Amino acid sequence: PFLINACPLRRISQNYVIATSTKIDLSDVKLPEHLNDEYFKRKRDKRAKKEEGDIFAKKKEQYKPSEQRKSDQKVVDKLVVDAIKKHQDKKMLFRYLSAMFGLRSSQYPHRMNF
Repeated sequence: PFLINACPLRRISQNYVIATSTKIDLSDVKLPEHLNDEYFKRKRDKRAKKEEGDIFAKKKEQYKPSEQRKSDQKVVDKLVVDAIKKHQDKKMLFRYLSAMFGLRSSQYPHRMNF
């Protein structure tokens, strides 16, 4: 949740996720119907094939989340935080989820037990 670790609501590939033995019951969480694959796709602007001017002169526009995404983030955060609060080790889970993950030179994630 954004409230705990400041990560926004987005779709993440399984290649970038490390599974742990800690389980949180999310069976009661009902997500809104509009949170689907189309919601998470990047919106691309259509460009003309031949544009006037220098192609390197354009500046990239910064991404700013819409009000819809902000409200969706709050809804999902509330549902997930409520599920975490029901867990018996809720205090430890909040600290665990807010901690940064990092490895040292002799540590390998596939050899660790979480």
